[in-house]
Amino acid sequence: MNKKTEIIKIVATCIGVKTSQLTIKSSSSDFAKWDSLANVKIIIALEKKFKKKIQSNNFTKLNSIQNIISIYK
Repeated sequence: MNKKTEIIKIVATCIGVKTSQLTIKSSSSDFAKWDSLANVKIIIALEKKFKKKIQSNNFTKLNSIQNIISIYK
């Protein structure tokens, strides 16, 4: 699986939706379940999966699939 697909899978799991509901253009404003608690779950899951810590100054940028992908490039 490529990184984009993995990120979409992680976000979908953390916000409780099907992966088919997410695209690269999906953002937290599109899903009521993508709240601050979901963001914490996403951060933990991403760090565990990719073994790379996310800097705290990037936490607010984790509000869309596109932004998450750009952080993990």
